[in-house]
Amino acid sequence: MAADLCDRFCGCLLGAAVGDGLGMPVEGLTREEIRDRYVEIRDMIAPAPDHFHSRLSAGQYTDDTEQTLILADSIIEAGFFDVERFAAGLCDWGRCWTADPGLNRGVGCTSMTAIGELMRDRPWQEAGFATPTCGSAMRTAPIGLVYHCSLDLVASYSDLQSLPTHSSAAARAGAVAVGVGVAAAVLELSPIRVLETAASFSDRIDHDFARQLLFVKELLDLDPAEALAEIGTSPMVGETVPAAFFCHLRLDPEEALIAAASNGGDTDSIASIAGALAGASRGSDWIPERWLTRLEDRERIEKAGRDLAAVASRICPGIR
Repeated sequence: MAADLCDRFCGCLLGAAVGDGLGMPVEGLTREEIRDRYVEIRDMIAPAPDHFHSRLSAGQYTDDTEQTLILADSIIEAGFFDVERFAAGLCDWGRCWTADPGLNRGVGCTSMTAIGELMRDRPWQEAGFATPTCGSAMRTAPIGLVYHCSLDLVASYSDLQSLPTHSSAAARAGAVAVGVGVAAAVLELSPIRVLETAASFSDRIDHDFARQLLFVKELLDLDPAEALAEIGTSPMVGETVPAAFFCHLRLDPEEALIAAASNGGDTDSIASIAGALAGASRGSDWIPERWLTRLEDRERIEKAGRDLAAVASRICPGIR
């Protein structure tokens, strides 16, 4: 696989992780609270002592990146996407933070409950909950990377990986949008075509979600803070995913992640998805060294990108 494409894989995972780490210390705060305390989030910082991520340090990531790496590792180990293996990985992870709650890095209620069901041997087809949150969308990037030569497969597998935790139509459509968006970015589609392609595939599952995603096109002339307030930045997938796509379309990558982390709500997930899209599109050169030097597990994340690229070279032969 060509070096530039391998760099897109590494850039995608690194972009997702730095976005996660950048947004982590202010997750759940409002835009006004962030402005009052920090003005904006341009650097990796530690959470305040009263924040629910206060056990984490500057540059550490949350469950967003943990789940992304669980999905990536399951693909690398099998040589292809296997939902059974992925669900088993979620179980193993769940046992870790169940045994030691201090290892829980902000796992959402839906994911936590569904993984509890998986740990009680409930079939993965029945474990997911029909809540329209973004917990399965934020982790989907490895599917888009590995299967980028077939958007139909990307859509199918992005949907499938959602089901063990998130079974609502909106959550599944959001996962499809992120997976297809990453694949379209790898294939060098223009940012607006990335959005339109992601919306087209997500529309097969949830028309309302697809409409919310396409609404981003009507906001591109607005100030980012105003547009993100219009879209919404809550953990609801109909806000988180469109907000991330807006940042990707409207701003250069560094400023996109800063805007995603600085405008309140589900800051880590919005910045993580925006970072994945940026990395899939542009590789890793855009990521500031000041972020990378503080990023937890940088070498592990880069290795996962290279290993996914090796898997993709077998699945997508002839793709440069």
